[in-house]
Amino acid sequence: MPKVNVEASIEIAVPAERVHEVLVDFNTWPTWSPWLYLEPDVTLSFRGQVGRAGHGYDWSGNKTGAGGMTLLFSSLERIDCDLQFIKPFKSEAQVEFKLEAVDSSTTRLTWIMKTSLPFYLFWMKANMIGMIKSDYQRGLALLKDYLETGSTHSSTKIDDVVPVSAVYYVGNPNSALISEVGVSLGESFNALRNTPVVRQIAINGSPFTLYNSVDVKTGQCSYTTALPTYDPTSVDAPLVSALRAECKALKVIHAGPYRHLGNAWALIMAEAKHQKLTVDDSKPRFERYLNNPDEVAEDDLITEVYLPIKSS
Repeated sequence: MPKVNVEASIEIAVPAERVHEVLVDFNTWPTWSPWLYLEPDVTLSFRGQVGRAGHGYDWSGNKTGAGGMTLLFSSLERIDCDLQFIKPFKSEAQVEFKLEAVDSSTTRLTWIMKTSLPFYLFWMKANMIGMIKSDYQRGLALLKDYLETGSTHSSTKIDDVVPVSAVYYVGNPNSALISEVGVSLGESFNALRNTPVVRQIAINGSPFTLYNSVDVKTGQCSYTTALPTYDPTSVDAPLVSALRAECKALKVIHAGPYRHLGNAWALIMAEAKHQKLTVDDSKPRFERYLNNPDEVAEDDLITEVYLPIKSS
């Protein structure tokens, strides 16, 4: 059976004892778990004594499937858990957390999962590793915020399937690792705004980013940061001037720092699957930024996420 091994790490500015305390209490997981976070009304039940072997939780949801997590062993350096999936298909995984004290106030946390796919799903291995690693990175970022500040600073809400009007734009094409796209986007927008042609044209609405391709296998994405314009604009390479076509799209609204936008994308993909919507891959998915990070606090940033879908 195809083996699947995934791990992701993060540094958290709290002592290892505090990280351990939260991880072995499954009652905290709905706050920061990358899957439970996406479905607040998931059915949950908890069992056993917090922090002791046998403590665990079971879940059942429309988007998250069904299964259970059980604590097997814990120390200040390592936590072992058993993860059982019931839906969408039965499987089992070994989950491990490694806690390394960087100093008295900082912990390096590594989240590891080892499992196997059914033999008939061998073709999904690379995608599965990419998707789980992305989920782990989202979860660790939420956990870091929760431990350091007491809040996850990320809120997502499904809007609806909405019509999206066509718009001309001037754009700056780029590519980056998915894990580094936030920094790359900021640099790309700054470069775009500082070009002579952009300084001379009228902007028609909020800036947005078109995602031309996203490859979870390689962790790479190509994108175009864009400013909407009233008319086509003459530009020199590497800038582009084009029309974002009209479409119908599933819309999700995210409130909070841009570093947590992966939560909005995870939710929109899960919701499209739940509603049995067909994604229109001929049109790029995109983000639209409603306010300026130079003018408002991170927690007040509002971003709309759009997933084009085919008309039924």
